[in-house]
Amino acid sequence: MPHTRTDVIKALRACRLWRPASDDSVRRLASKAHVMDVPRGAPLAAEGDAAERFGVLVAGKARVFHLQADGRTITFETLQTGDPLAAVAALAGGRYPAHIDAVTPSTIAWLPREALYDLMAAEPEVARSLISDLASRVINLTSVVQTLALDVPGRLARYLFQRSLAVGEATTEGLKVSLGMTKTELASSLGTVPETLSRAFGKLRDDSVLEVRGADVIVFDVGALARLGSGYEED
Repeated sequence: MPHTRTDVIKALRACRLWRPASDDSVRRLASKAHVMDVPRGAPLAAEGDAAERFGVLVAGKARVFHLQADGRTITFETLQTGDPLAAVAALAGGRYPAHIDAVTPSTIAWLPREALYDLMAAEPEVARSLISDLASRVINLTSVVQTLALDVPGRLARYLFQRSLAVGEATTEGLKVSLGMTKTELASSLGTVPETLSRAFGKLRDDSVLEVRGADVIVFDVGALARLGSGYEED
């Protein structure tokens, strides 16, 4: 087996698509990878192009997004080291349903889809892991669609409520919640622009739901976030 970069093997070992796979199988996958180092902003996949391969992020960060006719973007997800790129489209043998680009200088290990078919044939238990991951992605996409059906303050409230559950830290003032990304990135992920996002923060502040403090917010009323984020308001 040819020599393969240690960082590539480590990233492929961390990939959730084939968690049950043996180390030998992961090394065989790594040996089939075409590794690319790309600068920030480099396009990795274009919406509508034939999906003939998929990748695993070895280093850096990437985003999956849709570019609207007016030039605004909707970010579907942000990818980290060990995350798969365009795997669903490649396995379906169709076309990439969204754009993917590098948010930071990144390293990607590209694999032909046949490599995953071969892995599943050799280790059938990998198929169960793959099905579970694909089902989770359908649920996540449904959540994205539900979020986009809300107005911008509702989208923001939904995001902050989910962050409150995941990383909220109790303080004497309220629940301290890290935004988890820059406000520009957050605006993109919510399908809006920074100016509109700022107004949404202002509305939540004026309604005494929260206070913004740099990259964090102090949430005073988690219940209000839950109601606004669900699109339901009590009479």
